[in-house]
Amino acid sequence: MGLIVGITYSLLFKISNLNLVGIFILVVLFYHAQDLVHGEMNERFKINSRVFLRKGLTNFVIAFFVLASFAAYQSPAIEEFKNIQKLPSSSEIFIKTVVEQSLGGQLKEVGAQQKDLVLNQVTQEVVKEANLFLEPYFQYAPPALAFGLFLLLWSVGWIFVWLAVFLGVLIFQILKKINFFKVEEKDVKAEVLVI
Repeated sequence: MGLIVGITYSLLFKISNLNLVGIFILVVLFYHAQDLVHGEMNERFKINSRVFLRKGLTNFVIAFFVLASFAAYQSPAIEEFKNIQKLPSSSEIFIKTVVEQSLGGQLKEVGAQQKDLVLNQVTQEVVKEANLFLEPYFQYAPPALAFGLFLLLWSVGWIFVWLAVFLGVLIFQILKKINFFKVEEKDVKAEVLVI
């Protein structure tokens, strides 16, 4: 399944070293998920579909998030950040808001026009100093944004895992009810540690 998803991904996106690394990560995570599920099923006395689905799906979801982050890194939206030389204009608005909240109490007695003039000057100086400080690091903006996307997806990944587990358990129960498969009991030997 990992190879099928990897081949589909390589057909949608051009083949590059980065995409090959992503496909390799996907295959390894799928194999690890399969190993976890087999281990869970072999070492249990009672089959619990929720547990082995959750264990396997976590790796599946992470694999898809890795591929999504690699695809985002190569997207035109992040390509624009490769030649960035200064902070975007939206950051200037954010900085102005912070400056206004920081200095607003000290500028109560000044007129509105002078207050705006002071806030604009302070904002311009802060932006200028921030651009000078961050200039050597702007080249790392695209990978940082792609990694930020991965972290954002990973932080909400539990939603996808639990929705998939719910759907998987539902399908498992339906297949069990229509006798697609049966769960049988059998006697097994167990290892015991004796001191």
